[in-house]
Amino acid sequence: MTPSQDERLAGLLQENAEINSLLQQQVAANLTNLHRPLEQFGILLSRPSFILTALTLFALWILFNLRFKFTTHTPWDEPPFFWLQGLIGLLSLIVTITVLVSQARQAQLAEQRAQLQLQIVLLTEQRSAKIIGLLEELRRDLPDVRNRVDIDANLMQQASRPGAILEALNTLDEGGPTSLPPDKEE
Repeated sequence: MTPSQDERLAGLLQENAEINSLLQQQVAANLTNLHRPLEQFGILLSRPSFILTALTLFALWILFNLRFKFTTHTPWDEPPFFWLQGLIGLLSLIVTITVLVSQARQAQLAEQRAQLQLQIVLLTEQRSAKIIGLLEELRRDLPDVRNRVDIDANLMQQASRPGAILEALNTLDEGGPTSLPPDKEE
């Protein structure tokens, strides 16, 4: 008994989910001891409750200091709130460093994913060219199918040459011709 189409699709989706899970585990395993707390702090900073908490604490700081000033007590931070400005500056520095470290790490992950995606696309393109070549060969071998020249199929049988594509893109960037040059033998 063969599995149904739904079971095969579910199996493929499960396999893809496992691959994604493995990639995420690899990313987590590559975190250093310095990155872990910064990542956790970055998650905390990204929540709206952080902004509300910070603004509430700043407002309370100002209110308590003003209250102490007007009730004949000595406030610990008189207006213009020198210590509060220092704390806000320190918090800004910490937030900036956290964001920069997270962005650098995310950029590195994005680069790795882009490289993986490029490899998969190139492999898929090579497979497609092979399939087209096999179909054209089968078409020529079948006696009931009229043998004809299919220029598009002939072009699609050839795998792309990344060097030629890169050269064409560089030519476009330099304001050169807008059409791609023919593939060159490498």
